[in-house]
Amino acid sequence: MGAVTFPYRLPNELMEEFGAFTGLHWCGWEIEPVICDAIRAYMQPQPAAQSQSQQLAAADTGYQWKQVFLPEGTRLRASFGRAPYFAVVQGSEIRCGDQSLSPSAFANLKGSGNRNAWKAVWLRFPGNQQWILADTCRAQQK
Repeated sequence: MGAVTFPYRLPNELMEEFGAFTGLHWCGWEIEPVICDAIRAYMQPQPAAQSQSQQLAAADTGYQWKQVFLPEGTRLRASFGRAPYFAVVQGSEIRCGDQSLSPSAFANLKGSGNRNAWKAVWLRFPGNQQWILADTCRAQQK
């Protein structure tokens, strides 16, 4: 797959908002995969409305990470060398591409392999726009 080399112009205000939303510096190349994810998400059709029983069942689905429950749809973000990478909770698994990973395996997917996932992984829960450090979530549960 090739890349379009034509520069696209976006308002500074929009990119500043997007940078604040993602937690990434808006004028660096590291934001490119996040922009691509946002465009793909925009192009995907929204699922049909769920019944109340389906919504309750979905609310119980997720990944239990010690004392922190990650409901389905929770996004995970880590970075290595200022390059972010992402995963999402699907069903009862953390999925990064076609891989199913533990939080530790996700945190150490890139780099030296000895990172503490609590300190390296940021979480964005469904319906929330803010990224929260996993260790902060853990501390709130204690």
